[in-house]
Amino acid sequence: MKFLDNKIITFATTLLILMLISNNSYSNSLNIKLLMIDDTGCPFCELWDEEIGSKYSKTEEGKLAPLIRHHYGTKLPDKIILNSEPIFTPTFILLEDNIEKFRFEGYLGEEFFWSFLTEYLQKLVNKKK
Repeated sequence: MKFLDNKIITFATTLLILMLISNNSYSNSLNIKLLMIDDTGCPFCELWDEEIGSKYSKTEEGKLAPLIRHHYGTKLPDKIILNSEPIFTPTFILLEDNIEKFRFEGYLGEEFFWSFLTEYLQKLVNKKK
């Protein structure tokens, strides 16, 4: 039953985000971006590229939080403010107005990625209500 409850919550959350994203002026006003810290030869970065990379920008989440890729170890633009330096690749950081709000490290598959991203996007969207 707990598995079913999690699926229902995930579905409802995704539906809420999709409804909010459908109003483009609202989603543009949020100024959210997804920063991905990657590295050459990182097998988990390559797996993310294979499973999600080419379709991310076409998803509703990708429209709400456009992807910025950044190579591990290089200096970030001064306008981006992080809570701490990334240690692992890939690291995904949700930025609001170029300030870190949420972070999740590693890539363990599509379900892991989408569940964390959806949860954190929902928190940012709910905060703006």
